[in-house]
Amino acid sequence: MNKNFLLIFSIFFIITTICVADPEIGSNKIELIKQWETKPELKIPESVVCDTKNDVLYVSNINGNPAEKNGKGFISKVSLYGKIEILEWINGLNAPKGLAIFEGELYVADIDKLVEINIENGEILKEYKVKGAKFLNDVAVDKSGTVYISDSSSENSIIYKFSNGEFIICVKNKEIKRPNGLYVDKNKLIVGNTGDGRLKEINFINKNIKTVAIMNSGIDGITKDENGNLIISDWSGKISLIETSGKYFELLDTTQSKINAADLTYCKSKHLLFVPTFFDNRVMAYRIVRK
Repeated sequence: MNKNFLLIFSIFFIITTICVADPEIGSNKIELIKQWETKPELKIPESVVCDTKNDVLYVSNINGNPAEKNGKGFISKVSLYGKIEILEWINGLNAPKGLAIFEGELYVADIDKLVEINIENGEILKEYKVKGAKFLNDVAVDKSGTVYISDSSSENSIIYKFSNGEFIICVKNKEIKRPNGLYVDKNKLIVGNTGDGRLKEINFINKNIKTVAIMNSGIDGITKDENGNLIISDWSGKISLIETSGKYFELLDTTQSKINAADLTYCKSKHLLFVPTFFDNRVMAYRIVRK
């Protein structure tokens, strides 16, 4: 691993003990029970999204240095039972990362551009260059189709908004430091700061920014279950759950096994959590079980 590669992953790799601001640790035991895992044939899978209409997962594969424009990146199609249906469904990308679906179209963060893909025919519709972008990372979309993209570079620390074919800077604030994971929650945008290990909440109406939790970790993916509980991945290999009450649970820790936990997603209709394992080259599916 060269120096540039190590530098890039300083964005992700802040490994310390996870905690929540004044947390109330849950008394009920919650576990992740693995349902399946794909064969280790993926190529640095970074993000996964569930297409409930077609009962399939889309997985972004970096396939190289995460900041390199090598044209080797691709999107895979994986069944909800863990079979890699098409390894290189969409190829020719540059270290693709975050994914989001809206009305039959798949949006992909691709270093300095947003790629729009037609799901039905598997064709790239457009590639939108984001002026000044350095390291586009996660993608989220709201109910109106507005797309939000994080730029995790230390130079920018920006969240862009894409609507009607145009990009504007949605958030550039001292509270937002190397943003990675994004999740749209009604009139709020939840942001994982890799710069300070804090989970932030941005109110779209009054523009206020507040800290939801102090994770002290490399926050990557953010999702919610059917009960409104937040599920958060730490790229180093930890998965945590924060209940609406504020109770905190650490569900999984695979750091010692060197199995990463990248940009995860929860499929509410299937009651399954899907986790891409990055250097481990798999996607794993879990069911959340309370005991």
